[in-house]
Amino acid sequence: MKQILFAFGLVALLLLAGCAQQEAQPPAGTPSEEPSQPPGSDRDEHGCIPSAGYSWCESSQECVRSWETPCPALTEAQARAVAESSPCMDDGALTAAPATYNENSKTWWFEMDIERQGCSPACVVSEDTSTAEINWMCTGLIMPDESQECSYAGFGSSMTLAEAYAAAEASMCMNEGILDMADTMCNENTGTWWIGLDTTIPREGCAPACVVNVNSGMAEVNYRCTGDLDMGAYVMPGLPAVNAGGDACFSAITGKSLSKSRAFNIATRDSIVCKSLGTINAAEYICDTNTGTWQFGINPALPAESCTPYCIINVNSETAGVEWKCGTGASAPQ
Repeated sequence: MKQILFAFGLVALLLLAGCAQQEAQPPAGTPSEEPSQPPGSDRDEHGCIPSAGYSWCESSQECVRSWETPCPALTEAQARAVAESSPCMDDGALTAAPATYNENSKTWWFEMDIERQGCSPACVVSEDTSTAEINWMCTGLIMPDESQECSYAGFGSSMTLAEAYAAAEASMCMNEGILDMADTMCNENTGTWWIGLDTTIPREGCAPACVVNVNSGMAEVNYRCTGDLDMGAYVMPGLPAVNAGGDACFSAITGKSLSKSRAFNIATRDSIVCKSLGTINAAEYICDTNTGTWQFGINPALPAESCTPYCIINVNSETAGVEWKCGTGASAPQ
């Protein structure tokens, strides 16, 4: 009897094991798992693959990874258009060199065709504001404020640095070299702006400057040389000592004086401005101590009715300018 029960139990166990194995197997014709997606099958409408980190950049018209390639909001062409219609153009022009994009500041940087010693100016266009301004990128230099004014108490005249730059750039100073905009000084005692001049031919022992008179707007070179120096192609004339050669004119403001002979030499030999109008008249002159100037008459090559030009020599700066003195109702030539 025990043997029969054992046989039945063994058969039952075998039947149960077979059922369990049959349940573990998937039904015929049913896949065991989903097939894997082929790489690159998730491309978007531009052909970019999001699963690989690519997205469409409208400005560059390509698929980029943001952590590898920046995607500017403005194209380079759009940023250049902003720069070319901005105040940057008041100081110069853009070069044809490709612009540089700064991802951190969201700005386009365009090189500018401006010569300023120690500086590499760029017109910087902001994506956020679509505006542009110049960054001078000067090394060790601080660019002066062009709105700064220089006054002359003697005449009550004044001139901004920007106006002095314009006068200097339109003068004979530019025949000698280029202006050093970082080297500027206002001398209110003489009523002059002094702008450093980087001469084409170096002058040893000299620090040339273009000197702009705030009253007349005239400009000329002052070499600011030390000692008796050989100027190369141009030899500085040996002018008399300050008080040599006769009467001297002095400035009531500064007390400085200048002899008539030296003033006449400046008018006839050094000043291109005065000589360009005609011949200096040595017999017609006055000394104005209020303004600190020698004033020599000029026999003009092209006379103007009821007007006489005078060569004005400043006793402080020893620079020359022209002033027309006209009768009532007459107008000085332009």
